[in-house]
Amino acid sequence: MILFSNIIFLFTAMVTGSLKAWRRYYQTALYLSYCNLLYNLLCNEYLLWEYHPDWLLNHIVTDLINSIVLLPAAAMLYLHHFPEKGNIKTVLYYLAWIAGFSVLEFFWHLNGVITYDHGWKFPYSIIFYFAMFFAIRLHHRSAGKALLFSLAAVTFLLIVFKVPLWKQ
Repeated sequence: MILFSNIIFLFTAMVTGSLKAWRRYYQTALYLSYCNLLYNLLCNEYLLWEYHPDWLLNHIVTDLINSIVLLPAAAMLYLHHFPEKGNIKTVLYYLAWIAGFSVLEFFWHLNGVITYDHGWKFPYSIIFYFAMFFAIRLHHRSAGKALLFSLAAVTFLLIVFKVPLWKQ
């Protein structure tokens, strides 16, 4: 199911021409992938969400593929088709991506492909997507501001969910 989602995102990025403009979005795609990899590094033994794939080996392999395929493709699609003019269009576009990712995750959750632990719940994922899509656009426009935003967000999540960074 997750592998299929990766294929769909990659295929869509190819068909829509978003992938052809990869140079324009490369830094932001890397930023998003690095943020996801950072989650796996910091929460390695304290995962807030974990994948249980059907075709792939485990959470780490699945999330690595998401970091290499799904997230960069999603960032390129999101940025390539982002409406430059019109506040209403921009807000609706932003909300549509949040809704799309939320529905996809909810479907994965219903099918046992993703589970939550250590206090994380599905509604937190929706809030997370608000921050993620804000950060993607922010990074594309101002990488420094996005890095500061991400530092604050990561610090907040580490504190709120009591992620142990050092072994006792």
